[in-house]
Amino acid sequence: MVDEGEACDDGNLWGGDGCTHLCTAEAGPGESEPNDDMEDAQPLDGGSAHGALTPGDRDCFAIDVDEAGAVRASVSAADGGACDFDLLLELVASDGSRATSALPAADGDCPSIDPDTDTWARYLTEGTYAVCVEPLLDSTVASYSVTASTADSCTDLEPLDPDPSQDLEGDGIADVCDPDDDNDGVDDDVDNCPEAPNGPVQPFAWSTSDEGFVRIGLILGPFLTGVTPADCEPSPDSFTGEDDADAAPALTDTVDGLPWFAHHSLPGDSAVVSFTNWFSDAAPREAYAFTWVESPDEREASLAVGSDDGHRIWLNGVEVGMNSGCHGVGTDNFIYPVTLEAGWNRLLVKVYDGGGGWGWIARFYETDDETPMVDLGLSIGGAAPWEDDQGDADGDGVGDFCDLDP
Repeated sequence: MVDEGEACDDGNLWGGDGCTHLCTAEAGPGESEPNDDMEDAQPLDGGSAHGALTPGDRDCFAIDVDEAGAVRASVSAADGGACDFDLLLELVASDGSRATSALPAADGDCPSIDPDTDTWARYLTEGTYAVCVEPLLDSTVASYSVTASTADSCTDLEPLDPDPSQDLEGDGIADVCDPDDDNDGVDDDVDNCPEAPNGPVQPFAWSTSDEGFVRIGLILGPFLTGVTPADCEPSPDSFTGEDDADAAPALTDTVDGLPWFAHHSLPGDSAVVSFTNWFSDAAPREAYAFTWVESPDEREASLAVGSDDGHRIWLNGVEVGMNSGCHGVGTDNFIYPVTLEAGWNRLLVKVYDGGGGWGWIARFYETDDETPMVDLGLSIGGAAPWEDDQGDADGDGVGDFCDLDP
């Protein structure tokens, strides 16, 4: 019976069926099971829906997002008042991963996802996302309403500093809004390495700001003859075409037909240089990695490395460390005292592999072996002028600086 002050009365204390537990009419479509995950998400027709939740239930509503999109979403109580329920609001990407989420505020405000303040709710890639709601702590939500809308992160919203993972070169412009992601002077649509600086201008400054790790350098290998046949100690012989201590290679320099090629990893990626990304030849085998390291002044430091398997390391022509153990890569497994000269320093490592994994990782510490050096510059060319300028030695359309098969 519809009493005075009631818009409806369906004889139950649940929403999601057109009539709330407060006997008010629900606007928009009701949720329809099954819709518990991204795969079964219900289209959010008209930008809103209503429903109810029992313990363990979850309702997901699909929404299409354009490239560089942003999503604004909110949940409200049936009567439009304070949320008297505990409910989690999530934005879920097409692969099922959580982009961002929101909980109810302590003052009873309903949860909301706000791209004006939440960088994870904006700068999204194109695709279908889902706005999902679920009760917390085995609670019951008798009736709720959810709304969502999209916007263009680059043009419709006020600027918001992106997360570092959303801004390759750290210029304060999210990559999805930046026509030149790597800031090398060549727009992405014609750049043969759009996420690695190989344009006509000096590339953005690579540094050890990410916990002191060395994330850029040159690779040479694999070497299969003349390597140490026993244990895991790298050969004392040089394979660089000169004495290893004197090596100062440039991009695309060759040794017996093998090119020195570039590698780089971004903050958020693993800092391990995995030679198996490029080389599949059977062990035993050896390879080199080379990096220029710039220090603002002469100073004592600690070089912390891990390798699979053994390694030899030179800094400015001096062998500073050698290990002949057979082991996997571990961060900071070996620490060597070194002296960094003011200006550019040559760092070369040779890594032996007896089978299985093959790689290395390195970073610089202050002499306390605990404080990462985060003010060192890194380069594949040292102080030399940048000359790559979209170089593509093998003509495959992928620039030398980011070509995994040079």
